[in-house]
Amino acid sequence: MKESLAIGGHKRIYEDLLSHLVAVDIATSAEHLNLRLNDAGEAEVSFLGVNYLVSNDGVRRSDGQKVLHATGSALIHYILKANRSRQSGQFVTFSELAGPLFTQSSYSASALELPIIKRFRGRVPELLSVAAAIGGHQGGVAGLGSISITFDLLPHILLQLIFYDRDDEFPARATLLFDRNATQLIDFESLAVLVTLFVQCLTGMNYEENPAA
Repeated sequence: MKESLAIGGHKRIYEDLLSHLVAVDIATSAEHLNLRLNDAGEAEVSFLGVNYLVSNDGVRRSDGQKVLHATGSALIHYILKANRSRQSGQFVTFSELAGPLFTQSSYSASALELPIIKRFRGRVPELLSVAAAIGGHQGGVAGLGSISITFDLLPHILLQLIFYDRDDEFPARATLLFDRNATQLIDFESLAVLVTLFVQCLTGMNYEENPAA
């Protein structure tokens, strides 16, 4: 399980998925996911403020920049599944989505939430600014003294970040929550890849330096 969450090593996975993508009716997948289809017949998918275009030939960015194999693979999984589910309005933890496969793991706290805490404790205005740049907006239920920011990780897959800044009594805390229906729209391992990329983007880690991605 740990290996599947790593961002590296996705080139072969992406290339394998292309053989499945070539037979997909992109227009039907776009309709099921309520995605825009451009004049070239490519489905438009927004991720981290970037517009990706998915066709039977693969995944490309509308700005012409390189697509990470990790991102491309996850987007192909999303298009292949093409589930009609929509947000439930109920948020759950990463472990709850995974069930017994992942219950005892500390991945969410160590690899996802801790980098957010380290990067933004004492810097809430900066967190709000960076979040807004990748499509986040304040909203959602949060406890006293915290802020809540919601993101469309992918269309119809909602992510909530609750951030408590440090004070005189308590250290800073960050919690990532996901709409309960997220894994109906994409498999858990692809969701794990996408949220790892999300955290790296939010905190400014340069994951594009990883040549295996």
